[in-house]
Amino acid sequence: MIPVLETERLILREYRLEDFPFHVAISGDPATMQAISDNFRAFDEEQCWLRFLRNIGMWQLFGYGWWGLEEKITAQYVGTVGFFQSRRAIDNIPYRDAPEAAWMLAPDRRGKGLASEALRAAMAWCDANIAASETWCMIATKNIASQKTAERFGYRPAANALYKGEEMLTFLRPRGGQA
Repeated sequence: MIPVLETERLILREYRLEDFPFHVAISGDPATMQAISDNFRAFDEEQCWLRFLRNIGMWQLFGYGWWGLEEKITAQYVGTVGFFQSRRAIDNIPYRDAPEAAWMLAPDRRGKGLASEALRAAMAWCDANIAASETWCMIATKNIASQKTAERFGYRPAANALYKGEEMLTFLRPRGGQA
């Protein structure tokens, strides 16, 4: 069962089929993908569907996954936050199989503190419910905003990694790290 978490402005909850068009709009946005990586292009509908299903399935397999972010005031899906097993093709980091944290917001919701609000709730849940000793995240070298967000939640620079031909930064956070 996927837990429901609430913050002042958000409900972190299971994905719903009616979220999918909004998910496509976010994941299909070229600026969103460029913030993640120079090598990521906007996902087409099929790619979005497969990622949408992957995000739901994580809960069944691992007991953690991604939450859909529902804005309380509009009841609209505005992004996602959570933890997943990516099985990324990166050989030089020993923590590759630990839970990886990630977050993504609709372009018009960025810069309003929603990512931090969602992460605060997700990190508290993680510390109480995921047995892993640490989590990690991967952020593009140019995505300074996400790097600062990660560091506010206790993630510390760990190693550079080459992922799909692009140098990325990885960050580690011990269980119970500052939140």
